[in-house]
Amino acid sequence: MHKISCVFFLTLVSLFLLVSCGSVERDTYVLQPGNDSLVFLLNPQTSVFIKALFPYTDEKGNEFLTFQNDVEPQILVYDMNTQQYVKTITLDKEGADGVDVFCGYYIQSWDEIYIPCMMRNEIDVVDSEGKIRRRIQYSKTVEGKQTLPVMVLSCPYTPLYIINEKIYINQQCPNRRLGNRAVEDSPVTLVLDTISGELNEFSLRFPPIMTSERIQGNTLGSEFDYSQVLNDTNFVYSFFFDEKIKVVSLSGDILRTVSAKSRYLDRFDLSNQNVDLASLPKILCQIPFYGNLIYDKYRDVYYRFVYPETEVQPNDNAMDIWQLGRSKFSIMILNKEFEVVGETLFPENTYASNHFFIREDGLYLSTSFVKNPNFSDDKLCFRRIELVKSND
Repeated sequence: MHKISCVFFLTLVSLFLLVSCGSVERDTYVLQPGNDSLVFLLNPQTSVFIKALFPYTDEKGNEFLTFQNDVEPQILVYDMNTQQYVKTITLDKEGADGVDVFCGYYIQSWDEIYIPCMMRNEIDVVDSEGKIRRRIQYSKTVEGKQTLPVMVLSCPYTPLYIINEKIYINQQCPNRRLGNRAVEDSPVTLVLDTISGELNEFSLRFPPIMTSERIQGNTLGSEFDYSQVLNDTNFVYSFFFDEKIKVVSLSGDILRTVSAKSRYLDRFDLSNQNVDLASLPKILCQIPFYGNLIYDKYRDVYYRFVYPETEVQPNDNAMDIWQLGRSKFSIMILNKEFEVVGETLFPENTYASNHFFIREDGLYLSTSFVKNPNFSDDKLCFRRIELVKSND
C-alpha cells in the first residue's frame, strides 16, 4: 500500500512539472508570414548590403522607404505604396556643402536631414538637395568628457531621436579615452540641448560584459552593441550580450530593469574568443547573442531578435551573412510590461533580419538574404509578418 502511494505521488509530481513546463513554453502570440510582399528595384550603383534603412512619413501622410547607399554618399527614396523609385539625395564630399564620411541619417523633413559625421563630433543638417543648412557640434559633455562620433544604424538599431529641441546621441561603445574606468564611466547616450548648447549624459552605463582593461586589447568589437527604441514616454535599451532590458526616462534616469530571456539562448561565453580579422566574420555569425529590440506602436508590443549558436558552412561567405543578419534567428514578442508572450523561430536562410520596418499592417522583414534560393542583388524584397493570437 505504501509503495503504491509513493508511485501515485511521483506520478502526480511528474504531471505537475510537465504541465508547468508546458505553460512556460506556450506562446500567447506568434509571428507568421502574411501574403503581402514589397519589392524595390535597385540600380547598379547600390547593393542590398545596407547599413541604414528607415521608413519616413511626410507631413501629408505619404510613406517612403529610405536607405543609405553603401557605395556613394547618397540616400535613396522609394514610394512605399507603389514601390517606385522617387529620388536620390546626393551629398557632396568636398566644398562648401561637403560632408564627412557618414553612416546613417535622420529625416525630420525634406528640408531638415541630419547627417552624423563618422570622423568628427559633428552633425550636418542638409536639405533634399544636399545643401548644408547648419552644422551641430558636440565635443564635450558638461562633465568635461570627450565624446565619440555617432552612427545611426539599422543594426544595431540606433536611430537619432529629436524631442523638444533636444538631440539624443548614441555612443556605440565604451570610450577608451576614459582609461581604466571606460566601462564604468561611459554614458550610453548623450543629450544635446540645441538651444543652450549643453551636452549632458544619461546615467545609464554599459553592462559589465568585460573589464575596462580588456577592451583595450583584441575584442570582437560587438560586445557592447545595443539597440534603443522610443515608446510613448521612455527609451528602452536591449544590449546584445545581456538578457536584461533597461527602461530609461527622457531625462536619462533608469526606471526599470527587466529580464527577458529567450528559450533559445542559455549563456554567453566571450572568454575564449581568439579574434583576428580573418576569423571575425565567422565568429560573429556563430556565437549566440540577442539582436535588435524594436517597438511596434500599432500593436503596443516589442520584438526582440535572438541569434542562437549557429555553424557556418565551409562554402558560406561569412561577411555577407553577417551584414544581412545571420542564417538562423528567432523573434521574441514582449507586451507593454515586457513580459514574454511568445517567441517564433524563423526558417533558416530565408530572411535578412537586419533589414526591417513596421507599418500599420504589420512587421516587414527582408527576404533579400544571400542564401535564400530566390535571392537577387538587383532588388530589395520584404515579406509582411503578422502578429496573431496562438491557437494552442
